[in-house]
Amino acid sequence: MNRLITKEKIFIQTNKLVDILINSSGYNDFHDKIVKNNIVCEENKNYEIAGAGFIDFNNHLYEDINHMNSISSGLYLDMTLVMFKIYIWGSKGEGFEVFRHVLRGEEIDNLKSIDDIKNYIYKGLSELEDGVVKIYNKDIKEAFEDFGNGIESRQLPLPNILKHINLENNINDFR
Repeated sequence: MNRLITKEKIFIQTNKLVDILINSSGYNDFHDKIVKNNIVCEENKNYEIAGAGFIDFNNHLYEDINHMNSISSGLYLDMTLVMFKIYIWGSKGEGFEVFRHVLRGEEIDNLKSIDDIKNYIYKGLSELEDGVVKIYNKDIKEAFEDFGNGIESRQLPLPNILKHINLENNINDFR
């Protein structure tokens, strides 16, 4: 199967938090290292740890490169939890969070390099892509055209698409 989402299209934007995450063993160690590095993180704010940028699609349907559908993703520090999130974007620049997974301590332990983080994000995005192709049951270009139309009309079969992501949408486990 041809792929829209490839590892080469995922460019990780890093900051000090990503260095701390890579060198941490679980949450306690991660939060201790944030404090030791004098980084102020307020519990009610969202901080990007590793953003994967935008993967644009359906650009052939729009005249202006600034108006197309996109997917973005990354790891974020939110409510003191490390989260993997996926967003979809409409052609008018409106973004919608469609998936979030709270990393568990053992998942943090397994992220020991930028490449590990890139692979983690890629796996979730490629599973999302698999879901889009399977749900629309068309070739990749047509499936993403339909997906883009669904974004624009806000009529997406998201629960069915997201079932193809092996990570669970587990935020409720931590509330």
